[in-house]
Amino acid sequence: MHQLAGFLMRGGSDAETEHSRGVYFRHFLPVSPKVKFDLVVSAYSLSELPTCADRCRVLETLWRKTQGFLVLIENGTRDGHQILMEARNLVLKADEEPLGHVFAPCSHDLACPKLAGSVPQPCNFSQAYHPLPFSWNPGVKQELFSYLVLGRGARTEGEDWPRVIRPVLCRPRHVHAHLCCPDGTLQHLVLTARKSGRDCYRWARNCSWGDRLPTSSSEVTAADGSQIASCVSGAEP
Repeated sequence: MHQLAGFLMRGGSDAETEHSRGVYFRHFLPVSPKVKFDLVVSAYSLSELPTCADRCRVLETLWRKTQGFLVLIENGTRDGHQILMEARNLVLKADEEPLGHVFAPCSHDLACPKLAGSVPQPCNFSQAYHPLPFSWNPGVKQELFSYLVLGRGARTEGEDWPRVIRPVLCRPRHVHAHLCCPDGTLQHLVLTARKSGRDCYRWARNCSWGDRLPTSSSEVTAADGSQIASCVSGAEP
């Protein structure tokens, strides 16, 4: 994989020319805590480790190297989501200072509500991409992935907007939005221009799966008729 990455970064050349400056390849994780990084990323790597103990050791190393944010990405399956939940619990229960918090996709540090139902479901999102241009490949494919962004320090103000966890359903004069809310619950909101406000209704119609909806407390009508959230004036999704 290192050789393939270097080959691609050299533009497909076999010559030992310098690729992008400031990019280095290592075969082993750096264990020294002296050097930290603002952004640490692990993509589709934890699922390749054989045991939970191995994943915990790698996560502890990655978290020690993190000064700002740790980004973890896995397949959008139950197994991939479960691996991220293991990482989430490990970091949130750590005793070291400064403590960590979940920056995204959750707007809370509580248990994942998608795992609390009678049939646990993975929290995943969709990304379109262009595959290799072979005759049997379609022009665009969709990839389901799960991700977790863990931040150092306490949660800051403005990170508590709910996350859209399913495709938004736009219907005549109303919108259905399924949200993961800051209180650790899942809510199904039905928004209309008359009851929810024109701005909030317009934002909801333009939201996509994975976006945050700029809402706070108590005036948007849910599917069951209860009052859940009102839009924040002047906010942008």
